[in-house]
Amino acid sequence: MKSAVITGSTKGIGLGMAREFLKKGCGVAISARNAERLDRQVKQLGEEFGRDRVAGSPCDVTVVSQVRTLWETAQQHFGTVDIWVNNAGITNPTKLLWEQDTADIAPVISTNITGVIYGSLVALQGMQGQGGGQIYNMEGFGSGDMMRPGMTVYGTTKRATRYFTESLAEEAKGTPVLIGTLGPGMVVTDFMLDDLRQMPEQQREQTRTIYNILADRVETVTPFLVEEILKNNEPGAKIDWLTPEKANERFESEEYLTRDLLGEFGL
Repeated sequence: MKSAVITGSTKGIGLGMAREFLKKGCGVAISARNAERLDRQVKQLGEEFGRDRVAGSPCDVTVVSQVRTLWETAQQHFGTVDIWVNNAGITNPTKLLWEQDTADIAPVISTNITGVIYGSLVALQGMQGQGGGQIYNMEGFGSGDMMRPGMTVYGTTKRATRYFTESLAEEAKGTPVLIGTLGPGMVVTDFMLDDLRQMPEQQREQTRTIYNILADRVETVTPFLVEEILKNNEPGAKIDWLTPEKANERFESEEYLTRDLLGEFGL
């Protein structure tokens, strides 16, 4: 039985991936800063898939000691950690930089960059000690140099994630650890919905149009990501759901041009 650790995995894409790994017969260690929500999800997943296949550890990814505890919890529970996914991430309000509250900036930088670095460091040390494993870092808006007003801070963190992962993959060549990225595309999560609700009406309508064409539900995207991870054996893998080709096809498809995905979520 393969085992996977996913940071930030009590909701959204992280929880969706946890469920898919469990459906594939893997063991999974989930984590979150909110201990109460974490305990609830560990209990629920354990009842559904078997308590021996689910572990959990509270973890703020910006605190390296807590990241190490997450590794140790998973290793003690499953024996080895085969897959580590740095999924935990947060965003800032969609405002121009000079309109941002500086208190909202530092947490985004520390979670999305420092958290990925700490997670990768801890997982690399552990996986080299056990003889191998795979680490995947979650990309997002900005990874491919995309730009949009209001997304400068978040996009910067995701561009940094791509550079960090590509550089780390070079460093890890010759080791038994594979380093790669996951590109989920636009996924309807609390991040997206809260962001839309806070936008001015005109901006919300423009953005809503694009999301209705390009966005997908968690349960649509996560089976693909997990399946590709489980069959990957190449270093530097880029596992992307919404490729440029797929996006272009959607803009030419009547099905996607007329769908109201966000309407299902009250938007």
